[in-house]
Amino acid sequence: MAEKKDKKIEEKREGRGGVLQALALTTTIGMEMAITVVLGYFGGRYLDQMLGTGPWLLLVGVLGGLAAGMLGVYKTLKGFLGE
Repeated sequence: MAEKKDKKIEEKREGRGGVLQALALTTTIGMEMAITVVLGYFGGRYLDQMLGTGPWLLLVGVLGGLAAGMLGVYKTLKGFLGE
């Protein structure tokens, strides 16, 4: 009887751990993408104001931030999956 209770308690703990891991992974991916794109935006905007180049460096910054975010997501998923 006690063994059944122990198994049920362990199953509940594993289920919560899976949900919390998924939440942590999702949050990490979202933050990586958001932070890199926002930094690229503000960096490109700042350089455009300093150099008077119009929106071109802003676009380069956003695309660079997007690429950096995708690389970060790849590395995060690679570490999460244990490859």
